[in-house]
Amino acid sequence: MNDFVFRPKQSLGQNFLVDENIGRKIAEVIDPKPEETIVEIGPGYGALTKHLIERAGRLVAVEIDRYLCGELRRSFGRDGHFELIEDDFLRVNLQDLAAHDDSLKIAGNIPYQITSPVLFKLFEAREHLSQAIFMIQKEVAERIVARPRTKAYGILSVFSQFYSIPEIVFNVSGNVFRPRPNVASSLVRWRFADSKNHDLGDPRLFTAIVRTTFNQRRKMLRNSLQRVPEACDRLHHLNFDLRQRPEELTVADFVQLTNLIAAQM
Repeated sequence: MNDFVFRPKQSLGQNFLVDENIGRKIAEVIDPKPEETIVEIGPGYGALTKHLIERAGRLVAVEIDRYLCGELRRSFGRDGHFELIEDDFLRVNLQDLAAHDDSLKIAGNIPYQITSPVLFKLFEAREHLSQAIFMIQKEVAERIVARPRTKAYGILSVFSQFYSIPEIVFNVSGNVFRPRPNVASSLVRWRFADSKNHDLGDPRLFTAIVRTTFNQRRKMLRNSLQRVPEACDRLHHLNFDLRQRPEELTVADFVQLTNLIAAQM
């Protein structure tokens, strides 16, 4: 990559992977198969793409930067396994991409500012996914795998652990990127196909309860749940300890609480 030809755009959170060994390690974790479709978010100059395209049956790269799209077309456009979507990943229809496959693998180096929106997009499209493998900020990775009764435990923890089995695969320093970020990063994998089948009756209510209670995480449930319209008039009927705060609840506890409220509706 030549910094004089192209300067990373701060507005897009561009930090390009430049370490060849890390690129190969990430590709090994993704482990593309000839029958699989891999969707790569923000491939940049193709540091990871070149390792994936050798093994994937179909590689769909989603890149928002017009200049980088031109570079990707020049490097990989002649490969019949390669497809390029010049767009914001948050606008891409994953159901359409999965139309000819049982499931997709999603991978990429995700800018900090879009990590949560990308993850919630994947949670909504989970039936079309087998795995997601992302390089993200280490602090966010620790929140995703955090356990109850810890400071890091929160909304991303609950939803990641409800919809998938998340794990931190390995950590890397900022030295493997250009420009060098001021934070360390972690490669995280979400296994959607292997997630537990929680008996949840109302996913929309579950989402509202988790978001609302963690947005007021210092309050007891009996207070924060007053802001959930479906719950506020039904709390006195519940056989549940509402003196707890949200960080004390496991994922199974949130499911139980949601089902108890839904049963009163």
